[in-house]
Amino acid sequence: MTPVATFAQIAAANTGADLSTNAALVFTGSTNGSLLTSVIIKYLPGTSTVATAARLWLNNGSALGTSTNNSLITEITVAIITTTQTAATVDYAFNMPRNGLFVPNTYRAYVTIGTYSTGTFMCCGLGGHY
Repeated sequence: MTPVATFAQIAAANTGADLSTNAALVFTGSTNGSLLTSVIIKYLPGTSTVATAARLWLNNGSALGTSTNNSLITEITVAIITTTQTAATVDYAFNMPRNGLFVPNTYRAYVTIGTYSTGTFMCCGLGGHY
């Protein structure tokens, strides 16, 4: 397995029940498939934001706006935070099913947030390609 780390930013909410807007790509399946083991979310230092729900989606490689192409895998609550340069912010990570999510060839994992104020979320997808 070849290790993979991918990065994305989210700076707008997706208030719909699909991936038609403001979805951050955090992982893509390789030719032989891939294993997504963790997705970590942090606030960009020096920014503040409101509480929100962060959602991890799996897309089958087709149009994001078609709900049948997407599956909501899991979601977490992210608390409101005012960041400073003197204190660390909380690390958030999605719980992966069975210690990892198999991502077939051309499938993609996305993260969305439900509300937004002024902060920026940094997302990191960790895993490997077979």
